[in-house]
Amino acid sequence: MTTSTILLTICGIGWIITYIEALRVGHRDKSYGIPFIALGLNFTWELYYTLPGYFEFGTHVSSFFNAFWLLLDCGILYMYFNYGIKEVSTKKSTFYIQAIVYLIGCMILQHFVFQWVGIVLGALYMGFLQCILMSILFIRMYYRRPGLQGQSLILAIAKFVGTLPLTILFGIIGSKRGGGVHEPILYIGSVIFILDVIYIYLVAKRLKSLKLSTPE
Repeated sequence: MTTSTILLTICGIGWIITYIEALRVGHRDKSYGIPFIALGLNFTWELYYTLPGYFEFGTHVSSFFNAFWLLLDCGILYMYFNYGIKEVSTKKSTFYIQAIVYLIGCMILQHFVFQWVGIVLGALYMGFLQCILMSILFIRMYYRRPGLQGQSLILAIAKFVGTLPLTILFGIIGSKRGGGVHEPILYIGSVIFILDVIYIYLVAKRLKSLKLSTPE
């Protein structure tokens, strides 16, 4: 296995664990484990790049993981439509319409970026920009929700593990198929690294607090 394949595999497994854990805690807490703004972008990214990615790269490891992530995101999206209404003050019909309109908007955005810079740069830069947004939204969700509703330390660590290998691959080592080294990816990935470490710390701190406050 090449260094690129190893790093992509670590990334793929990390995000699979992230999504599975999001499904687990979502079912546990009757909530959703990924902020919807980021979820919509992730879902449409995976939906848009899975098929074109297969035609471009064939049975590359990234094509396999993209398809797997898409299936898991469908489950998380279902949880949002099922439980997200509890966290908003709008009517049920308005909630669904807003969510669908947002997903359509995300799909249009993915298409625009794809047409503008192509499949490789589109997938790479949109993926990292979505990830930095997700990191910010996870911290926001931490402060907005009581306890650790829809959150867990496993999820926080898995997201960190899922993103770091790509920062190393595309921001430091470089990938032939990815167009070499991308210095902006290193900067974006470094910010994601910091935000993810902060989120892990916050979740661990609250988890410890909840354990101490629970009578034996």
